Amino acid sequence: MNIIAKYKEFEKTLENVVTYKDLRKQIRQSFKFILKNNFTIYYLDEDNDKITISNQEDLDVVQNTENFEIMVEEIDDASELTDDSFQKLDKSVKETVNYFRKLSNGHGNNDSNSPKIIQKQEMEQAKEIVEKPNNPQEILDQKRQKAIKEITATIEHLRAEILKVENDDTEKRLNEKIEKLQKPQVNPSSLGKELIELPIIQQIEQAENNIINLNKVEREELKRNYQNLLKQIQLMIQNRQKNQVNQIAQTKDVIKTEQKLKQLIVKTNQKNQKLLKQYKGLLSQYQKKLKEVENKKANFEKVEYMTKDQLEDFLDKQMKEELKAKKEKQEALKQKEQIINIDNPKKEQENQNLSDNIQDDLE
Repeated sequence: MNIIAKYKEFEKTLENVVTYKDLRKQIRQSFKFILKNNFTIYYLDEDNDKITISNQEDLDVVQNTENFEIMVEEIDDASELTDDSFQKLDKSVKETVNYFRKLSNGHGNNDSNSPKIIQKQEMEQAKEIVEKPNNPQEILDQKRQKAIKEITATIEHLRAEILKVENDDTEKRLNEKIEKLQKPQVNPSSLGKELIELPIIQQIEQAENNIINLNKVEREELKRNYQNLLKQIQLMIQNRQKNQVNQIAQTKDVIKTEQKLKQLIVKTNQKNQKLLKQYKGLLSQYQKKLKEVENKKANFEKVEYMTKDQLEDFLDKQMKEELKAKKEKQEALKQKEQIINIDNPKKEQENQNLSDNIQDDLE
């Protein structure tokens, strides 16, 4: 899917967007020189209302729209200070300290380079920044709270993935297809019933019931009807045989399709069981890590964990590696079969030549 992304006066076409994660990644890469803060994505509907795209479900709604346009808007968060603002505050604190030191020495009035007095709010922010390095416990608590938040988000993500796997209806849909295949497609009627319904049978019966009163012409017609009846019966039998052959062929196709569907059900169940085992194992680990982080006596910095995004990248990479290994295994088996198929004719030819040589020696 191709999407036209607009940010302020800039515009960029994003190609092959499949997932919400791909969309955000391509936006960051496209506007990395001008996009400084976090951003939100939205589009305008028919009523010109803003519709936010915040997850994969929102993206799926507009997935098939050609040349779909989205707007990118930065999120302004006044509570977060950038690196530049920290540097400015540090500089202001130093200038203010120097200024008041000069005042206390009586040089303040004569200093033409005295800084402007900082506003109260800036002083408080500067004070907080200055005091932070002197309060390691507060920094530790902030880091702990951040770790708790990230681990909790990862746990919720794992629970959602487990629920998604448990509610997977692939097996149900495949079973419905199998049931549909197993239903009889043709209702064959008996040969006797078809014969009774033939119009010529009724003519013959009427002639036979009144055979005493039949004249020569009517008797000749009766004989012709007998011959016609035989031909119709032969044709009917031939058609039934053809239908039986077709039904057998259809039955074979149905059996093959049914076997494929059953194999697909087994593979789906195996995949889901593997995913459930993997997700439940990770969930148990992260619940344990959360308890370790929440315990203030424990050193949470030694607790290794991944955020939700890091975990998704890790699982994607793991899945790709498994698929790659499976593909390589299949290719190796295919090459082995080809080698065996090549060797077999050679061995047959060698055996034939040996047999011919023995036969020549005997002669």
